[in-house]
Amino acid sequence: MATQVRDHINQWLHNRKFLECIAPDYTDWIVTAAFYAALHAVDALLLEDKVSVTSHDMRNRILSQTNRYKKINSAYYPLYDLSRTIRYIADQTRWIPFDKIESDVFRRFLYPIEKSVLTLADFKLALPKVQLRHSPTAATATPQTVAAAPSSAIPPPPSPAP
Repeated sequence: MATQVRDHINQWLHNRKFLECIAPDYTDWIVTAAFYAALHAVDALLLEDKVSVTSHDMRNRILSQTNRYKKINSAYYPLYDLSRTIRYIADQTRWIPFDKIESDVFRRFLYPIEKSVLTLADFKLALPKVQLRHSPTAATATPQTVAAAPSSAIPPPPSPAP
């Protein structure tokens, strides 16, 4: 079990490091990586507590129904929901702008989850603040929509051979 706990801690730290590599234009991936950092932190705690999970639904149920994890769940479930929205609904208007990632994702969700995990599991880890890459340029600050080509610009399919 200790090896599995260590594996989840390593993946948690790996995902935090990855957050610092993601270009500012990709806030969807920043949120997704933040969620998976949180997931591995939570899984390390659960395994430390001798609780094994095999799915998102099982993890969500355990977090919401166990008093020990209520504080984690109050930040984890909204981050889970946000990451699903960003991953599966291709509506860039619902993405978190880069200048709000620190406040609306890290300080609101990721850092409180990590703090609770560290406290509950008594993990001795130093977790510095995530240092995101530079701000996006004005040209890339707002997600761009790709315009569809007019149907007259799309050539018809080739005719079948006789």
